[in-house]
Amino acid sequence: MHREVATTAPVRRRSTGIRTRAEIIPAAERHFATSGFRDTCLGDIAADVGIRRASIAYHFSSKLALYTAVLETVFAGWVDNLPTGGSAAHRLEGAMTGWIDFIAQRASAARLILRESMNVQPGTFAAFLRSQGGAPVEWFEAVIAEGVATGEFHPKIESQRFLSLMGVITVAHFAAIPWLSRRVPVDPCDRE
Repeated sequence: MHREVATTAPVRRRSTGIRTRAEIIPAAERHFATSGFRDTCLGDIAADVGIRRASIAYHFSSKLALYTAVLETVFAGWVDNLPTGGSAAHRLEGAMTGWIDFIAQRASAARLILRESMNVQPGTFAAFLRSQGGAPVEWFEAVIAEGVATGEFHPKIESQRFLSLMGVITVAHFAAIPWLSRRVPVDPCDRE
């Protein structure tokens, strides 16, 4: 007599928890950028990675902790590459060019920032700013203050408003250009 043996899907074996954590973050980045913090389901992230939902809790204490880790990972590359040498004007220009290139190469960053800005409540800081500890804002404020002190810059608005406008212009460009240019297709990542 021949018995049929039920087969189940093979369990994916992992060599280390470090690799699992490294797989969770980009999957979470895709979901948070697409659906936002509130509408992202940890079960969907786990399914993308091929793990159980409970495994995410092993690596991250909460959904907010995972979201913060995603923001830190996404924006660390840009923050780590802020210019350190040259005049204030040279550093500011280099930082702005670096920001534009960064957003062009990582579309999810623009979507995360747009979602962040839609969810900010008066009197609170966006998770993006909390995750970076304010370092990018402090860097820009210091460079702008130096440029004003040396006479390189003659600001018409305060530095915080300048930073806000530059950030919004860049993010909106990469998020909106495809639908604003329906008649004449434009590649928002084209340096021209």
